[in-house]
Amino acid sequence: MAEPEISSSGPMTSEETPRPFGVSSPPVQHRIVQFHNRRYSLKLGSDVWDILETSARRRGLRLNHLIGEIAEACGPQANLSATLRSYCMEELKFQVGDLETRLRQAKMNAGGVSVETIAESIPIPCFVLNERMLVVKCNSASRKWLGMEEAALRDQPIDRYMQIKVPIPLHRIIAQFGAGRANAFPARVVCLRPGRLIMAKATICPATVRSETDLLFLLLIDTAP
Repeated sequence: MAEPEISSSGPMTSEETPRPFGVSSPPVQHRIVQFHNRRYSLKLGSDVWDILETSARRRGLRLNHLIGEIAEACGPQANLSATLRSYCMEELKFQVGDLETRLRQAKMNAGGVSVETIAESIPIPCFVLNERMLVVKCNSASRKWLGMEEAALRDQPIDRYMQIKVPIPLHRIIAQFGAGRANAFPARVVCLRPGRLIMAKATICPATVRSETDLLFLLLIDTAP
């Protein structure tokens, strides 16, 4: 009879890390995890197990597979329990970021079609920026053009990656969008990438405007030679 890949001895009370008076500690569970003919005996808080299980489902893996991958990546000399706790902290950050993204998408939704959907359908590089000049969305063409992943660009100031040259100061253009002006403005962008300097024509136009301090606009890059 094949042995189970994960077995549990049930909850136990942890006495390893003292908690402040009046703060309860999550119960510790002892589980035996098997992956690639290796067995791992782990004592982790129930909250850590919950995060690991959620992460495994998100990645389409079985829990023992996820733990085995992490164990193989950190090496035999590492403290696997500590590594798993660190992994869970990063997973929580991802989950919070994912929630913020979904809330942002809901916020951007206007008239049944979101700005994100519109941006992704545009064949040329397109950045969705807010009134603070932070990147809210960049479509697949823009990611390919810059050679960067969206996670590295999102919520970052656009001037960290390129200079935007416009006929009038950009903050005045944003103020005009906030006041209801729907004009498009020509621009040029200068982007320094490893080993090359990219210069291109661009267009700036409003996307959604709720108020002067709550708006989104598009930066469209003309990559035609």
